[in-house]
Amino acid sequence: MLCAIDFSNLHSILRSLYDEMMPLCSDMAGVAQGIAGLGALFYVAYRIWQALSRAEPVDVFPLLRPFAIGFCIMFFPTVVLGTINSVMSPIVQGTASMLEGQTLDMKKYREEKDRLEYEQMMRDPSTAYLVDDAEFDRQIDELGVTEVGTAAGMYIERVCIRSRRLYKTFSVSFLKCCSKPHR
Repeated sequence: MLCAIDFSNLHSILRSLYDEMMPLCSDMAGVAQGIAGLGALFYVAYRIWQALSRAEPVDVFPLLRPFAIGFCIMFFPTVVLGTINSVMSPIVQGTASMLEGQTLDMKKYREEKDRLEYEQMMRDPSTAYLVDDAEFDRQIDELGVTEVGTAAGMYIERVCIRSRRLYKTFSVSFLKCCSKPHR
């Protein structure tokens, strides 16, 4: 069932969950309505019995509280959830439109950031070999056989830079996969 729903954002996920769960909660709501009705009835009967046994006048206003609570429980989906949904709906729509209006094209900015990092590293001769294969090969050829330790250090540095980039790419791909709509 979950794969058939288009999950474009958290709002749609929560809305579909709400729509799916409300029919499933109807049995539990029926039991709660029965318990609330009996509880209100017994509470009112007990309070009236106390007032009559002490020959006091019956105070009606405190007796309305259990009926108000029972009313809220009895009509919970329409009165309570309906009120909350009608109050929160404009807020949800407003925040969703703000999110859509302020969302940046992150792919474009990430590519620009990568290009600027590449250009910055290419300007410095001491780091150009980390991003450019031709520069790496040229510096390795300049070192020759005598400086094996320096060449090994260059290889290790280059592997670290590439694994860091690979990790970033993997993280971005994973987060994209998690946030994309499932079909």
